Amino acid sequence: MSQFTDRGPALSSHGRTAAQRSSAIGAAFLGGVTAAGLGLGALTVAVLLLWVASPAPDSGPSRALHLAADLWLSAHGGDLVRTTRSGIPAPVGITPLLLVVVPVRLLHRAARHALATAADGRPEAPGDDPGATAVAPRTLLGALLAGYLCIAAGALLYACAGELSAEPLSALFFVPATAVATLAATAWRLLRHPGADLLPARALRACARVPDGLRTLLGGSRCAAAGRAAAFALAALLGSGVLLTLLGLVLHADRVGADLLHLAPDWAGRATVLLLCLVLLPNAAVWGTAYGLGPGFTVGAGSTVGPLGTSAHPVLPQLPLLGGVPDAGPGGPLTWAVAVLPLIAGALLARSVARAAQPPPGTDDAPWSWWATACVAALGAGFCGVAMAVLAGLSGGALGTGALAAFGPSWWRTGLAATAWTAATGIPGALALRVWRRHTGRRADRADGAERADGAGRGEPEAAERPEGATGAKPAARLTGWTHGKTAATVKSAAAVKAAMAVQSAGATSAGERAATPAGTSRAGASKAEASDDEDRSAEKADAPAGTGGAVA
Repeated sequence: MSQFTDRGPALSSHGRTAAQRSSAIGAAFLGGVTAAGLGLGALTVAVLLLWVASPAPDSGPSRALHLAADLWLSAHGGDLVRTTRSGIPAPVGITPLLLVVVPVRLLHRAARHALATAADGRPEAPGDDPGATAVAPRTLLGALLAGYLCIAAGALLYACAGELSAEPLSALFFVPATAVATLAATAWRLLRHPGADLLPARALRACARVPDGLRTLLGGSRCAAAGRAAAFALAALLGSGVLLTLLGLVLHADRVGADLLHLAPDWAGRATVLLLCLVLLPNAAVWGTAYGLGPGFTVGAGSTVGPLGTSAHPVLPQLPLLGGVPDAGPGGPLTWAVAVLPLIAGALLARSVARAAQPPPGTDDAPWSWWATACVAALGAGFCGVAMAVLAGLSGGALGTGALAAFGPSWWRTGLAATAWTAATGIPGALALRVWRRHTGRRADRADGAERADGAGRGEPEAAERPEGATGAKPAARLTGWTHGKTAATVKSAAAVKAAMAVQSAGATSAGERAATPAGTSRAGASKAEASDDEDRSAEKADAPAGTGGAVA
């Protein structure tokens, strides 16, 4: 009986632990469902508002809901299929990059909340049971992913029918891939090195075989510095792409306006078209970046739009963004001048690497060698090239069949050009800035040393003129101490002169007394003279200032 009674609390504690773990896993699953539902709901509200604002909607709300589901799946990278009037399906493979922000942001927030829950359940004291309430991050992220994919599966089943439907195979691949990549990036950012526990055992064994030098380069502060430099270069490239896109639209404003009026005669339709152009503006910015890098992009099978020239292309859809495409013909000095833009990106990369290579003077970090600086710059150029290749691959795709089967830049040519431009400018620029920073740092150190030496040289006469009792005075009171020292020296010399005169007078008086008085009275006269001298010294001490008493004594 007592054995069953003793086991009761243990079983109750085990039950509480299991309940807490189940609650954490359920909360993570619900977080994935909420993230998917919020993204799908936001697009649904936007599409329904446009449908309500339309003066003559040609269909009911069901088609608007289908369009919202299609857009949500397309935001993950999935392709769509449009049924033409002839009944031939035409693929739509361009991913709107602005809409990608919606699911990625929601997944990132859900993963951060789930990982924070896992961190709260960890034991705080060393003696606590590590498996009492803690749930592995891999388990929580798996539950979150399961909840997210459940909503995605329902949206795919709903969006598979209609004139504009989702392509099942691409959606089944890209939706989980986007979710897994977002969760992995969030876990690695928050957990840092413990985030490696999320990798499979084979991946961990492969990482263990990496040489120590390469592991140090890729896993320390140098890898972070390369990532920051790549971010600066990538921002410069995309900014230049936006400028080129807007410049093309301004130069062909008449054609852009005609396309807008032809496509949407009423104000509600024009607002819808402008909103669509805004959603596709990041795609156009990537196309402009590819144009500035040199490879350019294509607007139909067999066509090329680049700074060296624009080849003939098929008739384009009347979309205002496509109205800014340059006319067919060879390039000129104005189009060749876009080569300055990737040079600016390489300069920013070099500046960022050089700043990291020369740590601030107050830190204990040692400056990087020229080889480490060059390697970090090359790594940053590689990161920038990989990012541009991914963006170029997502920004392009098909808008139909035949001549419309290829739109956008080539992902591998764009990535290779971005790597080459940033490396060609960034590596020598980083090395040159490193040398210049070291030179200026040495000059600053020499100047500081000379100033300290001059200050020490100017301070020596002041110390010599200062009295012995004032050697410990503060630098702010040097002038006051020097004045007090001069006053004490003057008083001391005056007192010495007075004492000598008193001694001389006393000696003369005692000699006269010895001559005029008997020998027995000479001792009494000398005692009187000494008493008079002591009185004179006491009076001089009383007349001296209080601050110079030590000096007079």
